[in-house]
Amino acid sequence: MLNRGNLDGRPTMSEWPVRIWSLEEVPRQYETKVRDWLTGDFSEYDFVYAPKRRTNAKSFDYLFGYGNDKIVYIRKNPAAASKALESEAAMQIVEIQKSQVVEVLTERELLNAKIILHYHEKQGIKELQFPYVPSVYYLYDPFLNWILGIEKEFAPFVAEREHPRPEKLYRESLAMFNYSLGAYRLGSGFSDYQYESKQHRSKWMPWKKIVEEWLKIQMERGVFELHSFGYLTECVYHIR
Repeated sequence: MLNRGNLDGRPTMSEWPVRIWSLEEVPRQYETKVRDWLTGDFSEYDFVYAPKRRTNAKSFDYLFGYGNDKIVYIRKNPAAASKALESEAAMQIVEIQKSQVVEVLTERELLNAKIILHYHEKQGIKELQFPYVPSVYYLYDPFLNWILGIEKEFAPFVAEREHPRPEKLYRESLAMFNYSLGAYRLGSGFSDYQYESKQHRSKWMPWKKIVEEWLKIQMERGVFELHSFGYLTECVYHIR
């Protein structure tokens, strides 16, 4: 029997971020700023547009581009919601150099994922958030690789073939072993690491135990840290 009274709350492809291949595809509210920011040919950059997701009340509409060692990030300014979207006062516009980024975080929890940049300015360390649905990882993994100074097409599982992960970690935690592939974005391999875990009891099901885990790995180009708890997985790339 059809469930006529409920709407499907799952995200649809119309809410997924998409690659922008030409200036003509840039949404109108971002076009002027993109044109002003560009130096050189459009093909020298990668642009991604992420529409607001009606299935996530905290989501927002944004666009970002990167290339030639610089990044532009444009989104509607939450403090100027009553103003026209096309006006610059209603937009949050950030232009930074790749060298300003000092730390990169990735988060994933069920149907929600994000990349978070911590970058240095005269006023101190600031933050940019790039939320997305995990299904479009192929748009965001190249961005993450590029920020960390490696080829956009870099695949950690390929790099791991030459320098396999330690079997000891596999025996300690299969989850941490699997997620530790991300460390290869900061170096060629590792044998030493710091691993910790803690068991929690579910509030509603006290007989059920949930394991919280932490992993820290020193790599050639920085430090990789991993945290996992329930459905949440967080990675931190500390760049040297």
